[in-house]
Amino acid sequence: MARTNRITRRALLVGAGGVAAVAIGATLVERSLHHAPEGTSAGPPYGIDNWPGLDWHLFSETSPWVAPLDTTNVDPRSDVYISSLVSDGPPAPAGSKQLFGWGFPLYFGRATDPLYRIVVRETRFTYGQQIGGRLIHAPSGMQPSNLSDGVVYVIDQVDGHTYRFRMTVVDDTARTITAWHAFRLETDGSGFNTVEEPPTGLLPIRPEELAAGYVNHTVGLHAKCLSGHSVAPYDGSGTKGKQCVPTDAVSRLSMGNVVFLDLTHDQIDVLSIPTWQKAICKGLADHGALVGFNGSGSWTLTFEAPQDRTAYGEPNPYAALGLPPTLDYGNALDEIGGWGAHLKVLAPFPRPR
Repeated sequence: MARTNRITRRALLVGAGGVAAVAIGATLVERSLHHAPEGTSAGPPYGIDNWPGLDWHLFSETSPWVAPLDTTNVDPRSDVYISSLVSDGPPAPAGSKQLFGWGFPLYFGRATDPLYRIVVRETRFTYGQQIGGRLIHAPSGMQPSNLSDGVVYVIDQVDGHTYRFRMTVVDDTARTITAWHAFRLETDGSGFNTVEEPPTGLLPIRPEELAAGYVNHTVGLHAKCLSGHSVAPYDGSGTKGKQCVPTDAVSRLSMGNVVFLDLTHDQIDVLSIPTWQKAICKGLADHGALVGFNGSGSWTLTFEAPQDRTAYGEPNPYAALGLPPTLDYGNALDEIGGWGAHLKVLAPFPRPR
């Protein structure tokens, strides 16, 4: 069984940086309303003037990216994989360049928003063919992350799907979203679509979660180098990652691996680190990080991009919540031996059916 002292979605979190105690989650009935298509929701749809609170996340309560991990099933080669991961250095800090440039901006489409036509340039894969030419609701003025990946997430609350675009160009005049690569996932689904889909359909760490002290879902992990193959639950994925040297095939993490922190909340709470670092640690302890990207200088995690607020005249949410301008969590575990002493790799597991 998984450890029992985690924060549940019905717990209260006392936040830092001006975030007061916030109720996490609700009943399953209330949760279904949060994720239901807009027309069936009991409350107003999310948008820049009604940003989701801490109880919101992508995917259903039973999704492996939301339900706490069973951390008793550790990969037999976990120590080898973690050794190679931390040999590249501590996790890279996330400053303004990384957040705006490599972060994931979230945009919430409502029935009152215009319809945009999706244009996918790479359509070899089924998941791209599924959505090419489709019309979705999205707010005008969306800005992709501003470095080469150009990521946009659109949560269309009318059709109940979340769309992830890469290398994106948004044309507000022509009402088109053009991307080299794109796929969609059911917002209240399992977090999976086609077998070949890349392992990137995850919610990034949100600034509200950092300020409140808990990340309540799996996040994405970027690594410098990978094995060059994928493992379950993404063993059928066309996204394999790249090796740096031939020995990476047996020593490095693979696309689809889940890395978690082998610590309890009590052990994390006694550390002399800020609340926002404890939020990352507790999230990794309960939900882990899915290996879905490579090519970074060291390893790092995925964060929300601030332009999903600043594009609409709102302040940078990280600064507004009193978080530091650079999120440097490399030293978070120094007093207990460092990241390498406590990170582990979950054994590959099958997709939910």
